[in-house]
Amino acid sequence: MSNSVGPWVALLTIVLCGSAFALVVTLIIVRLSRRGQPREQQLARLATRLDGRNKVTIRAVEFSVSQADLLWVARSRGYSMIHHQFGRYYEFVYTPHQPGRWA
Repeated sequence: MSNSVGPWVALLTIVLCGSAFALVVTLIIVRLSRRGQPREQQLARLATRLDGRNKVTIRAVEFSVSQADLLWVARSRGYSMIHHQFGRYYEFVYTPHQPGRWA
């Protein structure tokens, strides 16, 4: 009985590792393709994400536009922007009663 379990465990391990690898490669391709979009499309995509939620988090790798452009869109939607350099992501906090600011 133990002889027949070994190959199935190995096969399952290979399949799970292969699918995890495929998932990571797919995420990298999607993020890099988003980054390669024209400036106007990137800013429009950010504007649709800033739809009144209290907090929006976006990875920095998805945008190749300047931080000034990101802050401009955030301010126009009533958000403040925080750039987390350690995690390399932007956090947008909804502050409707204050003009958007850089934190």
